Amino acid sequence: MGPTKAIVKGHALYEALGGRLIKNRFTNRQDLEAYVNHHYLVLPVVDKQGRPWLLDGKPIYCLHGAHYETIHDERVQLVRCPDCGGMGIRTDEFAVESDYIRCTACGHECDVRLEMMET
Repeated sequence: MGPTKAIVKGHALYEALGGRLIKNRFTNRQDLEAYVNHHYLVLPVVDKQGRPWLLDGKPIYCLHGAHYETIHDERVQLVRCPDCGGMGIRTDEFAVESDYIRCTACGHECDVRLEMMET
């Protein structure tokens, strides 16, 4: 069991699975995030424009740094796109010397290992 996975609807927080209201009447995003940070809650991952990552129409959550999970606690192998912050999916072509991803938002393709070595 990890933190409660929440979603934002309007100015309120709801449980992602049950839909139960957690808290409402947030005046801005900063207040909402401060509340989440002080309680055992986690919000869906968003890109640089604030759009949530969706896999099969369901939000993705980031736990423990770079471990991504679905709403149903299934681990998924995803990576953040270095360009837009969108959801990068590993390509099917597996090679030991590379780790290619393709961003679902902008279509950018890159080798994650090479990107890490350059920074």
